[in-house]
Amino acid sequence: MLRLFSLMILVLFGSSAFAAQMTEQQKIAALLNAFDNPDITFVRNGEEHDGAWAKQHLEEKLKAAKPEVKTADEFIANIASTSSHTGKPYLIKMKDGTTVEAGKWLKQKLAELNQQKAG
Repeated sequence: MLRLFSLMILVLFGSSAFAAQMTEQQKIAALLNAFDNPDITFVRNGEEHDGAWAKQHLEEKLKAAKPEVKTADEFIANIASTSSHTGKPYLIKMKDGTTVEAGKWLKQKLAELNQQKAG
């Protein structure tokens, strides 16, 4: 009887942990929302844009690419890292002037999301 009770508890808590995990679509949405940050500038082909512009641009690219993009990793690799016109990497310019490739920046944001859900 104790064994059955323990198994039921394990299944119950296991399913709760599973339910708390984000879907890939929720992760993509969270990555897009990361551009709602006034302290960053999105650089596309040498031109600077605010985060709202970047978010809209990436949403349009994602919409055009569906259903091929199913995961957050695919979103980063195929949509949000480089210009499809020039092949140049997108950049994120921080408030302090430092610049990082958008792909690296988004991978860090995804790692943070995964860390939050794991902890």
